[in-house]
Amino acid sequence: MAEIVGEIRDGVGWVTMSNPARRNALSTAMLGALDATVRRFDDDDAVRTIVLRGAGETFTAGADISEFAAHHDATGDRDVWERTLTGLFVTLSGLTTPLIAMIRGHCFGAGMALALSADIRVAAEGSRFAIPAARLGIGYPFALAQTLVHVVGPANASDMLFTARAYSDAEALAAGLINRLVPAERLEEDVLATAQAIAANAPLAVRAAKASIKAAAHPSLAARAQQLIAETSGSRDEFEGQRAFMERRPPAFEGR
Repeated sequence: MAEIVGEIRDGVGWVTMSNPARRNALSTAMLGALDATVRRFDDDDAVRTIVLRGAGETFTAGADISEFAAHHDATGDRDVWERTLTGLFVTLSGLTTPLIAMIRGHCFGAGMALALSADIRVAAEGSRFAIPAARLGIGYPFALAQTLVHVVGPANASDMLFTARAYSDAEALAAGLINRLVPAERLEEDVLATAQAIAANAPLAVRAAKASIKAAAHPSLAARAQQLIAETSGSRDEFEGQRAFMERRPPAFEGR
């Protein structure tokens, strides 16, 4: 059964892509459900961090090509697929909650685009990364190509898009596709520790930091970043953080 599973545990929203028969390939319905789940978590004050992962031993093989091919000759269906995909990436680009991609196995095609939408990417040893658009005769979307260039630089982006070859885990780490490479048996432990570290910090400060990082690549967002930074001043969390530091205890942040 192809589905998106969402659950919240201790301030972390876990989003799991599950389509075992197709290595977690993403159908149109799954893209829509992924969009809805991520938006729901982003709007939930109880969620301090979102983790995106694939069920089993694969992140995702990308778009469900069998469905994509079927839509090729059905203009209406193809438009729905493209609108759903575009809507998902608009949602991901507008998230205020930190997003971590937990990667193991194949991270291909649309899966690469999802991973690149994350703020932090942690991968298990043995993972592989590819954008096979050229091999499939697909023009890679401009906005996604821009994101790829921003993350890995034009030379690595050219290599990935022109050759459509799969990068090894070591190549992905060297190119900056991933932040960390860890043994497979420690992947969830590492990701959980990172998610909990973020969740333990002041939500307003984390949100402002995320906005500032985005504005570094998109200067038009600078005013919003400045506004969020200003909102931390005089907040309850600012007072709590400083008081907890002086009292040598963990802070209890409320997000206001």
